[in-house]
Amino acid sequence: MNLGITIGFRNPKGRWIQYKKACQKMGINHTEVDIFSYDWLENVNKVKDKIDGLLVSPPCQNIEEYDIYMERLYLINHEIGIPIYPSYNELKLYENKRYCTSWLKYHNYLIPDTYVFVHKNQALEYIKKTQCPIVIKATIGAGASAVHIVKNKLFAKWIVNQAFGFHRLLNFGYVSWVRYKKYPIYIPLLGSSMRHYVIIQKFIPIKWEWRIIKIGESYFGHQKLLKGKYASGSDRVGWVDPPKHLFDLIRDICNKGNFNSMAMDIFESIDGQFYINELQSMFGSYKDSQMYINGKPGRYIYKDGQYYFEEGYFNIFGSCLLRVEHFISILKQNI
Repeated sequence: MNLGITIGFRNPKGRWIQYKKACQKMGINHTEVDIFSYDWLENVNKVKDKIDGLLVSPPCQNIEEYDIYMERLYLINHEIGIPIYPSYNELKLYENKRYCTSWLKYHNYLIPDTYVFVHKNQALEYIKKTQCPIVIKATIGAGASAVHIVKNKLFAKWIVNQAFGFHRLLNFGYVSWVRYKKYPIYIPLLGSSMRHYVIIQKFIPIKWEWRIIKIGESYFGHQKLLKGKYASGSDRVGWVDPPKHLFDLIRDICNKGNFNSMAMDIFESIDGQFYINELQSMFGSYKDSQMYINGKPGRYIYKDGQYYFEEGYFNIFGSCLLRVEHFISILKQNI
């Protein structure tokens, strides 16, 4: 078995490093494939007959890098025919709130009332009729970095006017500003600016947000606790036993989309309802376990209609070890 690993921009903290570590631990031969180089297609052609599959991870810092990566990945997977992990369909949901909203709506999953506007006048008319607070967010941006809880209509209209500009050809978009690490400096997130669209979502008061994960047949879950107004990016975690119906929900989503690696962020509202907020095929996984039950790290395995807890650390290398194991099992089944 020989796996390719896309290396992107050689970020020393990038997920491709985690993939390498996972392959090394398992004794799997691996080859780095640079698909951002000017000669990326030549790089792929050199290895296409030498690798059994390609481990991939799109960049999420700006829209342009993401789009270029996905364009090239489509050619690699659909035209050249190299198997990839995660699959292309589930990667389309990654850092793509516009598409994720449409996918969830089409499949009739419960989400907060959310609309993607591509006409300025329709967005302004919606704001005129709705009640604040509302949530306005960009399609790309991790950790609530481009998400705004807007408390008054004047600010909401200003965001819309910025997003659509005065003319389609003279539009710089709306840009979010975030604090740079722990320093009293704010920087613009130019790569995740909203241009020619806005996403507006009904604000739902929540107790917390659940992060529910399925990789292969392994299930994990924990609470993302509120820090101020947001749960995403709060780094506050509640290690409690997740409701099993949330595992059923993500299992149904993965079966419907034929997804291999998926995280579901789901709001638990004050009145006890569960609303899916996002689906992400790649996700922050900085601890060696993404679940602790009564202080014990582990995972749930679904078997014979039941979930069985198995103790251990299963999210090593940012969950990439589990992804590599699952990818290899898929490739072996297809031999």
